[in-house]
Amino acid sequence: MVDASGRDGFLASRRVGRREPIPGLGKVALFAHFEAAPRWEGRDEGLIRLFIFPDGWFWWIPFAGDLTSIGCVLHSKTVRGRESSLEALFHDMIGRCAKVREGLRHARRVTPVRSAANFSYRTTEVAGDRFLCVGDAVAFVDPIFSSGVYVAMQTGEMAASEILVAFADGRFEARRFRRYTKRVRRGVSPFVRFIRRWYEPAFVEIFLRPSERLAMLDSVTGVLAGGAFLRMRLRMWGSLTVFFVIVRVNRWRRRWRGRPVESRLEW
Repeated sequence: MVDASGRDGFLASRRVGRREPIPGLGKVALFAHFEAAPRWEGRDEGLIRLFIFPDGWFWWIPFAGDLTSIGCVLHSKTVRGRESSLEALFHDMIGRCAKVREGLRHARRVTPVRSAANFSYRTTEVAGDRFLCVGDAVAFVDPIFSSGVYVAMQTGEMAASEILVAFADGRFEARRFRRYTKRVRRGVSPFVRFIRRWYEPAFVEIFLRPSERLAMLDSVTGVLAGGAFLRMRLRMWGSLTVFFVIVRVNRWRRRWRGRPVESRLEW
């Protein structure tokens, strides 16, 4: 059996293993669809935009036609500490982010404000006797780098290969799929590392000013494109090591200057 049920977690919700929240990543997403929201012209029309502000970050995703998804990611404590409705909170956050506020000045919301809470999790049992989990049924961390579709496709291919071998051998016990579990855990971990750092000011400053020295730009984009899921090459590992050393130095520099260094969404 292959659990490809996404965030519904068919097996985990039926006590085949369990779903665990990822510490420090308890977030809430508020989102709605708008018409007449501006977008870039020509080939850039469909590009996704991200807007960072002190309380979190916004996504701006153009759909076909004139529909645009606007979403805000906040720490769950921000939502729990408010008595107002989700709609009021959503529009309050729009008001706090100047770029989004200006962009939606002439736009019209055409759907209710929806929410997804505590969406960062991992499943304890990736595989077992006669079953494997793929995609979001394994883990979901954060939508910031749009890694979900890639992880779903890659784990689907890996699961298919393991299942074919299992049928050929006539063996379907849990230990037969241990290699699959290890490969999936290892493949997801680089995304988790980047997402954890995304909420630290010292990381964002370096990340948004990419450098091509020592192939750092290629290595960072390579990881986020899935290039380290199956195997991380030595050159990529070295470039990323340098990149995160620079982030650490920037953290020390910010602390020395009295600027905030803690995660913006750490509670």
